[in-house]
Amino acid sequence: MAFLRDTDPSPRELFLPAILVGSLGLSGFVPRARGTAGTAVCLLVGLGLFVVDLHAGLWLPLAAATAAFSWIAGSQVLRRLPDLKDPSWFVMDEAAGYFLTLGLLRADSLLAILAGFLTFRFYDIAKPWPVRSFERIPGSLGILADDLAAGVLAAWTCFAVTAISSALV
Repeated sequence: MAFLRDTDPSPRELFLPAILVGSLGLSGFVPRARGTAGTAVCLLVGLGLFVVDLHAGLWLPLAAATAAFSWIAGSQVLRRLPDLKDPSWFVMDEAAGYFLTLGLLRADSLLAILAGFLTFRFYDIAKPWPVRSFERIPGSLGILADDLAAGVLAAWTCFAVTAISSALV
């Protein structure tokens, strides 16, 4: 399969449960910007929950459940592929970080959902201090921790921008 990289699982392994979950239904196998693709799947989930008005109060439990699944799937993947530190196709950790951002924001508007997406992706890609320091944690906890840190910083940034813009008006 042309979209697979040398470090990706073989085509036979793509449909193993841990890989399906860890790649968010194979969204982590797009050719470029895999983390953004995985987070975009979560953006669609967030928009869908908003449209059907089921968003209120769901973000923190969704973030917690996603984080738990991420950690479990991450452990399974790392056990099968011990040479990989943080495989690029494993995007369930991005889901946990983005949903944490939305949970902390109590995202109740399209603007909050989109701002959360953009700020989370910024921090997840740029990895400023202290986000990068969490990558040093070994195993699946390290894979997850940097994305949770990016999620916290993204929410903090959205709060700060809102507070500053409110003070200026």
